[in-house]
Amino acid sequence: MYQSILIITIIACLQCAFHAAAFCMPHHHHVTSTPARAPVAISMFNSDSLNKGDAETGTANTFTDPFEAYSPGQTTLASKDTVIGTGAASTAGDIVTVDYKGEVLKTGKVFDQGTFTFKLGDRKVIKGWDMGLLGMQVGGKRSLKIPPNLAYGSKGAGDAIPPNSDLKFDCELTFVGNGAVAEAKIFADGVVNRIKSPRGAILTVLLALSILIPKDAQLGDVFKLF
Repeated sequence: MYQSILIITIIACLQCAFHAAAFCMPHHHHVTSTPARAPVAISMFNSDSLNKGDAETGTANTFTDPFEAYSPGQTTLASKDTVIGTGAASTAGDIVTVDYKGEVLKTGKVFDQGTFTFKLGDRKVIKGWDMGLLGMQVGGKRSLKIPPNLAYGSKGAGDAIPPNSDLKFDCELTFVGNGAVAEAKIFADGVVNRIKSPRGAILTVLLALSILIPKDAQLGDVFKLF
């Protein structure tokens, strides 16, 4: 009898141990592996990255500013808008008025400045202007670096511009127009510019005197006008 009870007790203990072991064992779930998303490349421009490039890979950035990278010897002009205008945009055939300052790029010597009105693309100015001022809007300011082949070439321009000089112009577009009124502005502005020059001022005074002074006037009569 005791043997039967012992056997039953042993069997019960073994069953309990088996269930306890099964409960304590970790459960294995089937996990579907999801591929990691590829990182999104974000392109950013800043002065440090443009100048230093990628320090880790040893590669340099390829972006360069054509205006700042301009160097003597190249044959294409470079332009940089410093102020974007809000008025009409210039196209070939338009009458435009430009306030400008020109300097020799190598020395920085200013050789001319003033205001000039002309028909864009009509070959009345250097090629660098006909090309470089296209697309400007009234009120806009643009700087141009112009190679000799688009400026005064191997001849230069008197003592002010040596042969084979690269030039820099700072320009502001103040007028864009078409038609008879705009064409008349070319003549009117030209007259004003001539009067502003020392030689033009002298000629203007002489012309006025020739109108005011009678042909048979004496020297004393001339002084009476003043």
